[in-house]
Amino acid sequence: MANGNQTNDEQSAKVTAKATEDGAFPELKNLSYKEMYNIVGKFIQKAIPIKGAELQIVKGFNNRVATPEPPYVVLQIIDENQISTTETRYTDKHKILWARSEITMNMSFVVTGNIAALQMAKSLVVRFNDAWASEQFAQYSDIFFPLYCKDVKIEKFAVNAEDQYDDSSSVTAFFEYHPEFGVCEGSAKEIVMSVLSADPENDV
Repeated sequence: MANGNQTNDEQSAKVTAKATEDGAFPELKNLSYKEMYNIVGKFIQKAIPIKGAELQIVKGFNNRVATPEPPYVVLQIIDENQISTTETRYTDKHKILWARSEITMNMSFVVTGNIAALQMAKSLVVRFNDAWASEQFAQYSDIFFPLYCKDVKIEKFAVNAEDQYDDSSSVTAFFEYHPEFGVCEGSAKEIVMSVLSADPENDV
């Protein structure tokens, strides 16, 4: 336990690092979840054409935000896992890391009237699991790719704001994502340390 007679040199250890001067990081390839929702939304609009109604895309669940009138699709990322070891490339001043990740996204289809949620969801699954999906996603990004989509899960009927039942189904889709992360090649050029010497004769 420190007493009032201790000098500054006897205080607890302190480490100060002075970082190297470095230029701006190069532009890194990555996507926010919002950007992923936008890409998937574009694909859904192509994959599920609806006559006589506008299909709206809800990007993520938000509290205190009313859902739109059916038909609509709610997209929600529910998991992200790294699925490969990290790979590296270098610039003249930076080290760039990247690895493959798997994005899991739930898609909930909510409809009313003559449009069936099961039919909409099944249309999405068939097109998502076809090579056509990869061709479409290639137009939007070179680091975000469709993998596969599980079969349709029929949900319980949802009650809307007018206390009416809406038909709903959901699917789970998987994507491969290649984000990049920048690291300074030299993290520090000077480290200043002051360390309190241990005295075995004194209790701490």
